Amino acid sequence: MQKYKKMLVGFNNKDLNCYASRGDWLYLANKKDTKKGLFRLPNYLYFFVSLNSKRMPSEFGVVKTIEGYVTAEDVAKLDYESRKINVSLINEEVLKEYEEFLEKINAKPEHTPMGATWLETIFPTKTKKLRVHKKFFTGMSKEEKKSVFEFDIKDISE
Repeated sequence: MQKYKKMLVGFNNKDLNCYASRGDWLYLANKKDTKKGLFRLPNYLYFFVSLNSKRMPSEFGVVKTIEGYVTAEDVAKLDYESRKINVSLINEEVLKEYEEFLEKINAKPEHTPMGATWLETIFPTKTKKLRVHKKFFTGMSKEEKKSVFEFDIKDISE
């Protein structure tokens, strides 16, 4: 199994609909996750949740280099444990989704903000696919972006 050095983390900014604590690992929300009434999104946007017992929602996350490494299996176990689902249900097909997520995250440089969007195609067949992608904040100055997205997760104490 491939080892990855980067992970998507929360940065806690209520103005940007990010309620996960700073430094919390994020993964795509599943169908049973809710935004807990904290914010609303148009139907083409999606959100992430923190991989802890609170599963706090975040519209965006930031790519950060972590100490050591993480595998798709580690992320899958964290996700299943936080959803209170038996870890033994994780199979190769499930791991493929987590692997794909980690590949997309690790392809981006550190401090890159990421979002999730539904991509609908109508031709040749109607499909709906969830895409994780870089998010551009054009309304922010470089200083604002630096203050929001460029933090060191090693400085955060639990």
